[in-house]
Amino acid sequence: MYKLFDFQCLNCGLVFERIIREGEKPACPECYGDTKRLMSASNFNMGVGAYGYYDENLGKYISTNKARRDEMRKQGVTPKGETPKPDGDAWI
Repeated sequence: MYKLFDFQCLNCGLVFERIIREGEKPACPECYGDTKRLMSASNFNMGVGAYGYYDENLGKYISTNKARRDEMRKQGVTPKGETPKPDGDAWI
């Protein structure tokens, strides 16, 4: 399985991304020197969590994702770039 990793060259300091298999170590694209893998920011959503959270955009405490969708429907809020359905349903 291929994944996207960030690397930094140990010779010239260039930082770059590569899609490689776990454990592979690419050479620097500029000077062909040795590289080290950098820790990347994670890109996953941990969800609501055990106790929920306060949604500043909705102005309410949200305990579940379903509660957030229901509150968005009540307030007529739609996700960015979307428009409400003709029947008034704001969220799928």
